[in-house]
Amino acid sequence: MKINLSKYNKQIKILSVIPVLVGLLTIAEAFLPYKNIPATVITKNESYRAKFDRTTYNVYFESNNDQFTEDIFNALEVGDKVILSTSYFHEETSEITKVESGKTFKNDTGEVYVQYIFAFVFLIPALAWFKKHSISNKQAKYLIFIILFSLIDFYRILKHLS
Repeated sequence: MKINLSKYNKQIKILSVIPVLVGLLTIAEAFLPYKNIPATVITKNESYRAKFDRTTYNVYFESNNDQFTEDIFNALEVGDKVILSTSYFHEETSEITKVESGKTFKNDTGEVYVQYIFAFVFLIPALAWFKKHSISNKQAKYLIFIILFSLIDFYRILKHLS
């Protein structure tokens, strides 16, 4: 059974506001000041992925967690008081300051670049607004996929704002 998604043209175009909004908020984040969040290191986790020959260094705080470089991972101990400098909406950590020593570490994991790639993908549904005729079934499938994927990011943004 083949579903004709193009007959839901109007609804898909309306729902495409969500990924466009998420994309614009992510791009705007680059121009907003960082949030400074006081936190305490709760636990640390190092995991190796043989498939990609890569080690991931996760540090967990009471209200946030993130991936860090090996240097930052090794410099932090469970119980350390820190100040996280995070992006405004996604709360991706760009710098971490150890309160005890006052030493600041820059987080160079490159996650922010992945966020910007997603932001540009999330702007693609805006093109459907300018299409005079109905979108094709294939275009509708792509738009629905982007809308559903952007809902995850939209939820994360709303969760961090509350």
